[in-house]
Amino acid sequence: MELTLESIQLTTDDLADVAAHHTSAQEINSPTAPRRPTAQFGWRDRWWLNHTAAQQVAIHYWFFESDDEARTAADEGRFRLSAQTVRKLGGRDSIYQPPSNDKHGLGDVVWQAGVNFLFVQQTIVVLVAEIGGQIPEETTLHIAQKISKKIQSALPSKR
Repeated sequence: MELTLESIQLTTDDLADVAAHHTSAQEINSPTAPRRPTAQFGWRDRWWLNHTAAQQVAIHYWFFESDDEARTAADEGRFRLSAQTVRKLGGRDSIYQPPSNDKHGLGDVVWQAGVNFLFVQQTIVVLVAEIGGQIPEETTLHIAQKISKKIQSALPSKR
């Protein structure tokens, strides 16, 4: 299978367990825009979960030329994804931090901000972000894991 947006993008069927309704989609810029690395393509889908607009999730997909570009864009871009910061020795850092445990089962590199997950899997950066504070971490993690599995399935098999 070829690694395209369509091959990894979640569908209503993929999200049937959370009664999802697709509300909007649009092309988006790289998380580091206007600086490099620049995504080859970026896309955002918005979903309402459990038949209510109060439970919204935005899923961002960014495709990069190389693994290194994807990792750099995610690491540098996490500062642009939220204005919130956390105290770190010597200053402040993005609210997107490595998760406290490795039980997430996501990608090559992962950051978490509350219930939101940002991860890199090869040349793809994905952000699963809830909007409004109504969705539990288990739900956003479950959605992120579904995307990760789709990416793994779409990657060319190594022989």
